[in-house]
Amino acid sequence: MNVLQWSGECWVGSFGIEGLKQLLDVLEKLLNKSQEQNDRKSQHKVIQCLRAFMNNKYGLERILEEEQSIFLLARAVDPRQPTMMTDAIKLLSAICIVGEENILENILEAITTAGELRKWARFYPIVEGLRDTSVQLKVACMQLINALVTTPDDLDLRIHLRNEFVRCGLREILPELRLIENDALDIQLKVFDEHKEEDMIELSHRLDDVRSELEYPFIVE
Repeated sequence: MNVLQWSGECWVGSFGIEGLKQLLDVLEKLLNKSQEQNDRKSQHKVIQCLRAFMNNKYGLERILEEEQSIFLLARAVDPRQPTMMTDAIKLLSAICIVGEENILENILEAITTAGELRKWARFYPIVEGLRDTSVQLKVACMQLINALVTTPDDLDLRIHLRNEFVRCGLREILPELRLIENDALDIQLKVFDEHKEEDMIELSHRLDDVRSELEYPFIVE
């Protein structure tokens, strides 16, 4: 993993598609095995390798080309393994922020399918990560929440996603998060609040327009 991390884009290019596929195949096999302690450590090692592989433009582009990569990262979002989950969440956030226009749909689909496999609500593990004692995990989870909620151009989808997180328990957790003294967490909470306020203002304007149309309908003579 250290070689991947420090050797730069040229080495990652040599590692290439085949190396990436092997990493993903190993991760899939580990995720499918029983959750023994050694398997968990190995899972995290592979996630760290993927993080190092993605740490440049070439690696990120190759990750986005592999359909199973996002799904496997979504499966690695497991609050029972907070350290690995932190790294997986960070990778999903990065993919969401820098990916193509349709990447949000792919990420949401992966998170949904991973939730169905575990019989969890799809956003449950992300919200549960906010309950963990690790502040680093809390920051990562809020960053992913913000990435998912703020990416859509459609107001209705933004509101829907935000409300889904709220129904999963985010409303109860937010007051506790605000009591934690951490600059990185404060930034993510500020982003969440500001975008929520902007969406409420946009929704209010939309409702005003509808009300105006009802009160003063256009009459064709």
